[in-house]
Amino acid sequence: MGVTMSSHEVVLTGVEGFDKIITGFPRGGLITVSGNPGTGKTALAGAFIYNGILKYNEPGVYASLLEDEERFYDFMLGFGLDFRSLRDRGLFKYLAIPTLFEPGVSISVADIVDAVESMSAKRLVIDSFTAMSQMFKSPFEARVFLHSLLSKIARQMGCTTILIKEIPNEQVYEYGFEEFISDGVIFLKREIIEDRLWREVNILKMRGSEIREPLACISLYKGFEAYPPLNITKEFYEGRKYVTPPDLPGRFSTGISDLDKEIGGFTGGTTILLEIDPWVSLQEYALVYSPMLVSNIIRGNRPVIMILSGGTDWRDVINFAKIFKIPEELINDNLTILIDIERKEELPQNVEKMSMFDPEEVFERIFGVVERSLSAGKGPPIISLGIDRLASRLREAIVELIYRISNLVRNIGGLTILLAKPLYPWIIERLAPLSDSHIKITKKHGRVILYGVKPRTRFFIVEPSEEDLIPRLIPVI
Repeated sequence: MGVTMSSHEVVLTGVEGFDKIITGFPRGGLITVSGNPGTGKTALAGAFIYNGILKYNEPGVYASLLEDEERFYDFMLGFGLDFRSLRDRGLFKYLAIPTLFEPGVSISVADIVDAVESMSAKRLVIDSFTAMSQMFKSPFEARVFLHSLLSKIARQMGCTTILIKEIPNEQVYEYGFEEFISDGVIFLKREIIEDRLWREVNILKMRGSEIREPLACISLYKGFEAYPPLNITKEFYEGRKYVTPPDLPGRFSTGISDLDKEIGGFTGGTTILLEIDPWVSLQEYALVYSPMLVSNIIRGNRPVIMILSGGTDWRDVINFAKIFKIPEELINDNLTILIDIERKEELPQNVEKMSMFDPEEVFERIFGVVERSLSAGKGPPIISLGIDRLASRLREAIVELIYRISNLVRNIGGLTILLAKPLYPWIIERLAPLSDSHIKITKKHGRVILYGVKPRTRFFIVEPSEEDLIPRLIPVI
């Protein structure tokens, strides 16, 4: 039957992001995966078996009461998992449990043991224990089954086992006997937030693994994938390149290819409200905000006029421009930063002081830069305004100022980008009707999340690239 495995040995699931959260399952352990219908339990279990075979040469068995073999293969193929080829190579076996037992008959684990032993399987899924439990005569019989499963397959044969547990939508999650004897308990959650689908995983228990971050975002975009918390610092941006996305016919690029595909870029002359939740740092929202500006400076030879948001300094902007490798001549020619810092310091030629307490002066300074740029033959401007900084100076007068600037841009082309942090929530409510596009950047379980309010989009997990400065947007589906 084999030997008992070390309690300290772990087996990786093969799902990269998931293994960063839990550092693997205990080898020869019993893992309960629970959740409401449609939460991704089968997708996780399938990825566990499939990756075990391909990445770690560990044959697997999938025992199911819920669907026939061909439907299982078709479902998994939708995630890019070709179980048919693994079956043909003798590395995978699908076990249809309804053909083994009849209701009311005492259930043993003999057939499952035979399937595991015949191919020296190291990974097993039982889908689902909830359906199987209806075939037991009593709770005692169910406990005998679980103890047999745990001792004969998991422990003695070193076969790591996932037990899927269905939780009805209307039922609150409660621990059962299976959770108490399991080495790991994973809860998958699917809910609707702001009329959008959201998914997450909660690691409730995992023996032998330190769980520092029990909650993580997940998506079934191309199969089950988890996105552990990610700390975006200044160092993240160093050494990465930025290649501007292709031009969009008659429109401005967002600077991010995936976002261009989703919303089609920005129409010239429009106003974009970029709403930033308070727990999102500069380095995190810069993943989205910086490409918007940089792509237009580089590709469009357009002037960018900035009034910075609170918590940022003109040095931050210059540093980001250098990180994105914008040529110095483009920085000097196309970037103007307007500040009102009352300290004596030597400023670069493209950083100009002014008073932000007078809305008329603010407008005239912006208008003057636009006129100079257009006279020099440059493209229509990008005007980026830190709403919280302006609001702290202008209060109610900011609304009229934004309307004037938006009308200016609408007449000459270009874009107005309103960078809005919720220091003054009433301003965001007042400016939302003015905006042609409204994109929100928030944070959940340590990951940056983006979604469109106008036009409406699903949730996207902002996934930084390992090589360049254009993030991928992973749709939560």
